[in-house]
Amino acid sequence: MSPQPIPKYIERLALKLANTEAEKAQQANTREGAREIARRLEAESEAGGFPSVKEYIAALTKDPQGVAPAEGTQPTSAFWSHGTPHAEAPPNWLGENFLDNRYVAEAWAVSQNKRSPGSARTLETTDGGRRLNAMYLFQDSVRNALGGDEQGYTYEWARDCWGDISQTYAEAAQGPVVVFAETAHTRSILYKSELPTLHTNQRVGVEEIHFAYSAPQGWSQEARDELGADAVRAQVQVDDPTLPHYIDPATYATQDPVARKAALEAECASVADEREQRAAERATNTSTEATEPKAPEAEAPARETPEQTAKPPASLPVWQLGFRPTPVKAEAAPTASAAESKAPPSPDLGRQTTGTGLG
Repeated sequence: MSPQPIPKYIERLALKLANTEAEKAQQANTREGAREIARRLEAESEAGGFPSVKEYIAALTKDPQGVAPAEGTQPTSAFWSHGTPHAEAPPNWLGENFLDNRYVAEAWAVSQNKRSPGSARTLETTDGGRRLNAMYLFQDSVRNALGGDEQGYTYEWARDCWGDISQTYAEAAQGPVVVFAETAHTRSILYKSELPTLHTNQRVGVEEIHFAYSAPQGWSQEARDELGADAVRAQVQVDDPTLPHYIDPATYATQDPVARKAALEAECASVADEREQRAAERATNTSTEATEPKAPEAEAPARETPEQTAKPPASLPVWQLGFRPTPVKAEAAPTASAAESKAPPSPDLGRQTTGTGLG
């Protein structure tokens, strides 16, 4: 049975979260809003004894305590990338109405925590993630208020800040984890930072990475069955043939079944080799740089208390990316006279209309 689209209750909450955040970002991008954020960050960095705002933010993004789960909880960590067009979503930087998967993930976490408090989270709902999000570093006015490109407050720097805290968040995760994306694009933080970190996180690993969305509907059935496996999508990439670990889903079904499976296994084995090399390098760096804080994965996993064990775990979603179209009610027909109302009504074979939606 094919996975169903994202549920309506998740869609409604995700849109609410997205539009609320868009309003806050718009206010942050005003001259006064940006100045207020800059003043706040300067005061916080000075109070923390940091020489600059940049160093203050760098410390925040690499602090494992900022993304650690609340005491007494072992939540399922959600990760996300990209999103999907939606007529009711706020416009993105291209002016397109686009709903980031961030808000779908947050809506899922909210619904899970209502059922079982502390069972799910996203990066933006951690203490460190909330603080970084409230800086609105992707807004031009904020970076200009901090000093602009001349002082290194560039868009690329802002992206690196989120890349750093994303890695810290992935280091603190415990399996299973859920990824809100169909695939991991090679330009995404998910592919560059989060997935490689989850691979080497001893409490997660490839086997505990689950995708919330089924493989793309446009893929052949062979590609969906084989490339669409969670462990495969967590390792290979399907968008850039010039980069390593590329598999072409468009031609996958035309290839010899034995040869294509062997090639796929070889790519996954290559990723595994790289993963082991990264883990060895990380262990070496940790042992030689004693002044740096240890990554959470180097610590022994905490034992669950009976209370924690009794809590229902988060339910991992398996949805089809997109939303079910919302039917639009037809206009009411004119009221019939009393005489007409006694006659048997004619069958209504009128046109069924639907609103804008994505399947």
